[in-house]
Amino acid sequence: MKLMLALLVMCASATLAAGPTTLPAFQGGGPLRGVAEAIPGPPYQLRWKFKAGTEDARAEIEANPTIAGDTAYVADSNGALHALALADGKERWTYKSEGGFATTPLVLSGKVYLGDLDGLLHCISADKGQKLWTFDSGGSIHSSANAAPDGKTILFGNDSAAVFAVDAESGKKLWEGKGGDRINACPAVGFGAAFFTGCDARLLALNLADGTEKFAVDLGGLAPGSPTILDDRIIAATGEGTVLAYSPDGKTQLWKYDDVDQTSAMFYSSPAVADGIIILGCRDRQVHAIDAKTGKRAWAFKTRGEVDATAAISNGRVYIPSKDKKLYVLDLKTGEKLFEFTANRPITAGPAVASGVIVFGDTAGNVFCLEPKK
Repeated sequence: MKLMLALLVMCASATLAAGPTTLPAFQGGGPLRGVAEAIPGPPYQLRWKFKAGTEDARAEIEANPTIAGDTAYVADSNGALHALALADGKERWTYKSEGGFATTPLVLSGKVYLGDLDGLLHCISADKGQKLWTFDSGGSIHSSANAAPDGKTILFGNDSAAVFAVDAESGKKLWEGKGGDRINACPAVGFGAAFFTGCDARLLALNLADGTEKFAVDLGGLAPGSPTILDDRIIAATGEGTVLAYSPDGKTQLWKYDDVDQTSAMFYSSPAVADGIIILGCRDRQVHAIDAKTGKRAWAFKTRGEVDATAAISNGRVYIPSKDKKLYVLDLKTGEKLFEFTANRPITAGPAVASGVIVFGDTAGNVFCLEPKK
């Protein structure tokens, strides 16, 4: 947590006509558009609550949970991956690592892929929680894993400025690339490339086939969060309080957004995009909505805390938590507040929205599952 809060994030957007998520993964995997399955609208009620960690070993939920089928996968800072039944929140199994987890689980073909702070990428059976293999990356991992379109390659980066493609079945390294500094972002995948951002303040595009560099763009500020790929552009945000749109070849900056409170204008969240609107939380205590074509502000919603969490968008609604302990549900087009839920502690990780429920955790290890009120 402390290392993550010392870094700045970069945002991720979605196509102007974004479709639903395709993978149980950070921002739906692939281009990282953050569009979730459609669920009924508010009001919501608490279905169950789960507590990670113990009184002697407090745990934090530092990354988004993942929902796959009838199970929520939640990783905590103590190095435990919890598989929780969506029906009642009971643990199906718990997988333990010596290194803490600050990444979102990727669930693919019956396996869970998850990097830890000791630098290991774990491959775990999704049904029983058994270790299948680990890959030692040589540096702490804050970069959530993504998958190539073929479903056979896992992509991620680490704090030693290395980026990797490994075989999903065996864990064998397929290729390795290099950034200029820590790579804390989940890579976005599209246009035949994996797009990485990090503390070297660049948008780095590597060929999916062999990891060779396609281009690298100077973003003008640290960007350890994730980029997002739209149909005709790439979106990235920086700790300098800017959001940038580039052409797919990286040669043209299409627009720049900096309509934020410059006294605290740091983006730690990654954006979600649907219906031509980019949603992005900021440390100026606001949720920003940006027109994806023009880069102009559509609306802004004020909270009482910094907004580090990444939003999910479902059925014309924005689901985004804040450090003021609240999960907000906002209208995507207008920013009108439709619902709010108060957790026990500040929330810095985004929600998982799928299978008719919303699952998210707070910085005290509390995991909440909300369902539509009956």
